[in-house]
Amino acid sequence: MKRFLAPLLLFILSTSIAIGDGLKKIEILEGWEKSDGSIVHGLRISLHEGWKTYWHTPGPMGLKPQFDFEGSLNIRGLNILWPSPNVFGSSGFETIGYENEVILPIVIEAEVGSDPLNLKIKGSIGVCYDVCIPVEFTAETGLKIISKNINTDLLAALANLPISPSDLGKKNARCIITFGPNNFKIKADIPYLEKAGSYIFFSIENYRNVLIIEQPKLIIPGKIVSARGEWYDKSQIKISSDLITITHFDEGQVIEQKGC
Repeated sequence: MKRFLAPLLLFILSTSIAIGDGLKKIEILEGWEKSDGSIVHGLRISLHEGWKTYWHTPGPMGLKPQFDFEGSLNIRGLNILWPSPNVFGSSGFETIGYENEVILPIVIEAEVGSDPLNLKIKGSIGVCYDVCIPVEFTAETGLKIISKNINTDLLAALANLPISPSDLGKKNARCIITFGPNNFKIKADIPYLEKAGSYIFFSIENYRNVLIIEQPKLIIPGKIVSARGEWYDKSQIKISSDLITITHFDEGQVIEQKGC
């Protein structure tokens, strides 16, 4: 079983310093303005060989990453995109994440498109090998005008996002969510679940930090897939099926459906 160590604090301005242990550096990649007016930046997490960090839904043994953007300037809204992760471990002890390096694209809507902006990220992530180290960091770009030059590393991360069922000519899953006094249950009919040995993970957009989901243990193609969840401290938050994300892992291919 992995051991957990005390948090390591790291403060960064624009690019990071090397800090040892499993983490090499954390840096914001400055991106470009797209044709629709949105802006793409990225958060690069670089690890030493064989070390891992976690996906937004890390599994029962993982450390859930958390990000806060307070202090950013000229930003109306943003969305973190998660490239296709890998599943590590088995038999109920799976963790989901990335080995050696990951770039998380961040799509930004500016308040005033022609003005400079500052992206500030305060985050907490876990990095793991035989031990797991919680790392807290702060990074920011500084107030800058956005370039139109494309960052190729960031472009590669965007190309590695999960595909949708429609990309494969498959129908979307259908699901229902029912509520108990202190928990909830998700049942899903997933037509693109075609092979035994696949993994299915459920997450609830915008509520990943206030609830925990016990992921499906029995997955049989053609059968209903079920998962149970509960809240950390705020029971009976209203959750609808359109907020459910289903992620399907099968032999290196990642299919993701938002809403069901």
